[in-house]
Amino acid sequence: MSTSSEFRGFDLTRRGYDRHQVDRYLKALSEVDSPVGPPPFKIVWRGYDRQQVDARIKDLLADRGISG
Repeated sequence: MSTSSEFRGFDLTRRGYDRHQVDRYLKALSEVDSPVGPPPFKIVWRGYDRQQVDARIKDLLADRGISG
């Protein structure tokens, strides 16, 4: 599990999660105490790697004691 200081961003893939949606969700996640599960991100060309995003969200929620 990586901490915030170790996190370096997501790889871009041919078809991945919409970067703006993911960035907005992660920003909101850092500002809210008990967020709802991640939204169904749109799949777009040149998006963030889906597995990396899913793993990062899972780690962040686990750090807060929330199963996601």
